[in-house]
Amino acid sequence: MRMSSLELAALAGAATGLRSTVGMAALINAGVPGLPRQLTGHAAQVAASLGVAGELVADKLPSAPSRLEPAGLGGRVVLAAAAGAVLARGAKDPLLPAVVVAAAAALLSARIGHDVRAAASKRVPPAAAATAEDMVALALAAASARS
Repeated sequence: MRMSSLELAALAGAATGLRSTVGMAALINAGVPGLPRQLTGHAAQVAASLGVAGELVADKLPSAPSRLEPAGLGGRVVLAAAAGAVLARGAKDPLLPAVVVAAAAALLSARIGHDVRAAASKRVPPAAAATAEDMVALALAAASARS
């Protein structure tokens, strides 16, 4: 069954709320329709992959700021909105609903991810909780890129 652009935007937004770079990176690496021309080449794929790799490492550092701080949360909302726009554009659907859905999903998943990871870190090593969250974010992003 084919998912609508709103469903895909929700997945991309949720992924972005957990890890800010994964939603757009998945779309770039899959070459989904709707990407701006500048994000369709090999250089964009390499840059997106490096961004994800860097974030996955930096997220585990004790000095990593909370995703709920304004700068981190704002970046997630912007990147999620961009992913929603790409997905809607590729489906030739109106942009605004997908942008709003993706941004809302990012806000929600950022909060839920923060709280679940904090609780899990009391039961398992923090790096294990973070890695499990990485896997969820990557799976959501990959699912959003299957348009």
